[in-house]
Amino acid sequence: MKKAVLCVVFAVVLAGSLVSVCAQQKESVGAAADQEKHTEEKHSKPILDALQLKDAGKEAKLRPILAEHFKALNAWHEQNDAQIKALWAEFDKARKAKSEAGADAALEKIDGVYTSFKPEHEKFDKELATVLAPEQVEKVKDAMTVGKVQFTFNGYHEIFPGLKEEDKAFILKNLKAAREEAIDAGAMTEKSAFFKKYKIKIEAYLNTHGFDVKESYRVFDAKQKAEKDAKKAAAPAGEKE
Repeated sequence: MKKAVLCVVFAVVLAGSLVSVCAQQKESVGAAADQEKHTEEKHSKPILDALQLKDAGKEAKLRPILAEHFKALNAWHEQNDAQIKALWAEFDKARKAKSEAGADAALEKIDGVYTSFKPEHEKFDKELATVLAPEQVEKVKDAMTVGKVQFTFNGYHEIFPGLKEEDKAFILKNLKAAREEAIDAGAMTEKSAFFKKYKIKIEAYLNTHGFDVKESYRVFDAKQKAEKDAKKAAAPAGEKE
């Protein structure tokens, strides 16, 4: 009798443990799904805000395209970020050592890693084109790179007065190429690194087309500092701190 009672107690405890484990697993799965949804919404919201579609049908088609892409992007970076970060560090080290060959070798390796993401990148482009006009696709990519194309393009206008139309075309073409690669990046620091890659090309071009890049930056920085100092000097006493 005592043995039978112990068996019943054991069975009840075991059943309770299984229920608890199942509940925990269900809760864990639910939390993961909520986190995934939050991440996708975080990426999608700036895009939808930039587009201002005002077309419920079009937005309904676009949302799953964005969600699936960002899910794939996050999964890919979870698998590849350690390698990518090491290669960008290699690129930075080569740049500091003024080793153009070393920097180019690092970039080539980075491009090699991203080759495996190319099918998803192309799929995303094609799917966007089924819902959006070309100028709207541009807005999507600008939102994914926080407007770096226009911001950097405007900066070059200020730093290098006297740019010819062909210079502007070269700059814009390369900034858009940078954006095309940067949309595949995960962290903002890496998006900026892709733009740095193309800014090196742009500034090499400018150095051979009538501009002294180093001197232009020096003049621009000096001008910025002078304007800041003048503004500070003109401010009321209480605002100069």
